[in-house]
Amino acid sequence: MGRWYKPLVMLMALLAPSGAWAQPAPEPWMEGRPVLVGTITHNPPYVFENPSAGIDLDLVREAFAHVGLEVEFVHAPLSRVQVLLATGKVDAMTTFRTIEDLCVNSIPFSYWHDGISVPVESEAPISSIEDLKGMRVGMFPGAVKVLKYLTPDDVMTFGSSMIVYDREQLVRVLLYRRLDAYIGDYWALEYAYQQLASDQPRPYKVAVRFAPTPRQLCVRDEALVKRFNEGVATMLAGDAPARVRARYLQHGEP
Repeated sequence: MGRWYKPLVMLMALLAPSGAWAQPAPEPWMEGRPVLVGTITHNPPYVFENPSAGIDLDLVREAFAHVGLEVEFVHAPLSRVQVLLATGKVDAMTTFRTIEDLCVNSIPFSYWHDGISVPVESEAPISSIEDLKGMRVGMFPGAVKVLKYLTPDDVMTFGSSMIVYDREQLVRVLLYRRLDAYIGDYWALEYAYQQLASDQPRPYKVAVRFAPTPRQLCVRDEALVKRFNEGVATMLAGDAPARVRARYLQHGEP
């Protein structure tokens, strides 16, 4: 034993920091660096780029401010945002779905508002997606994957379907009755209407409002998600949600 003892002690001394065993390095956000949050690309009124703003991002910023932390947003396509989180390039990401074994979900800080919108003159009795059979229906990209209310079988029953990428185009399409209904976020539709023709009567109305979709942060560090949750609780107890909403939906909710 004596033959190996002294070299072993020397090796341990070289591997350990001076005076103590190695301790986990503090997270960068603990040392003054802003929390890095991955988020999707331009999707008004929830997410804007250059500068980063919108209902979601303003609320995330306010929640972190309540616990003394600054935030910086990293924009990327949704699939890329998850890669940034998995590789440690960001500390958290905005999401609507739990990502198992990658991060811990926060409590909801915001909601998206999907539903069925129709031309304002429409008299069709619409109370669910099943009532859209035979109609010309528009949808946002990925609607079938995102919305639990919408299935490929439902789409097969429509008279025709159209993926709408430009919401300002959607306002015009509804104005000229080229669609009988649109499945998507009616707050986003309202924002597009305000930018395009807010001095004109709305060419659409909301026929069905689905249950709002909660927006959360999926956070790599459990200590950080606890801090964020504290900030969200404080923020939601105040006037921040209404104040931020009014910043982007100037005529109120549709």
